[in-house]
Amino acid sequence: MAGQLQLVVACTLAAASGLVLWILEQGHERRQENNAGRPGRYERGMREREYVRLIPDGEMLLVRSLLRRIYKSRGWTIDAASRERAWAGVLATAQTQAGGSWPMDFQPCDVTSEQLQALCLAVEQTFLGGLLSAQIRKSRRPRLQVELAVDPRDPHSWLSGLHEDNTIYINANRWRESISDVSPLDFEGTLCSSKLEALAHALGHELVHAVVLNFFPEMDATSPAYIPDDKHGPIFMLLNKRLFGHTGHACRRLFTVEG
Repeated sequence: MAGQLQLVVACTLAAASGLVLWILEQGHERRQENNAGRPGRYERGMREREYVRLIPDGEMLLVRSLLRRIYKSRGWTIDAASRERAWAGVLATAQTQAGGSWPMDFQPCDVTSEQLQALCLAVEQTFLGGLLSAQIRKSRRPRLQVELAVDPRDPHSWLSGLHEDNTIYINANRWRESISDVSPLDFEGTLCSSKLEALAHALGHELVHAVVLNFFPEMDATSPAYIPDDKHGPIFMLLNKRLFGHTGHACRRLFTVEG
């Protein structure tokens, strides 16, 4: 009787072990099938449905959770019409005295630090609901600063840049040309017909970097889903699109209309 019991137990354990191995093998095969069509690394020009698959599940959960918080805090939906009204509101605020009394076509030599801070605050409050500033205070990190100067790290290649101390450099030597209806600028999928509009969108771009730096410092430092393409990888692309409506991370002149 004891021998039969031992045999039954042994058979049961063998069957259970076989079942566990089968489950593991099936799971591995499913993962292989799921990954078969998955791109191996991020490449510029990928569509959203392609690059989001490169974001690890844990990081995606954090990003989606933050997006929900921001949508709730800013109090407006993410449809295109609402986003256009939000950008129009930023420009309207910027032209008021409280917003810096910005002209649509400014000259770099006339811009003050107070104007830059006011414009950055308008973009941050409108599109991030003030959560970035709150996170910076909570983390006791340096507050956001905007300076119109030559970026010592990148003086020529871009309109602006964020540093680790939360300073956004607006490269003065890149803001001398006129932007207008007859000489517009395509900023990451948005047609800008004034220098002020382009600057507001450039600040939005840098605020995406500030969001990752201050909410997710580990992602900022090491995530393969963020650091590719000079920190314009899938996480940046997703946040840039979902928060500001930007596609890509490049700007270019479209045409010049001569009278």
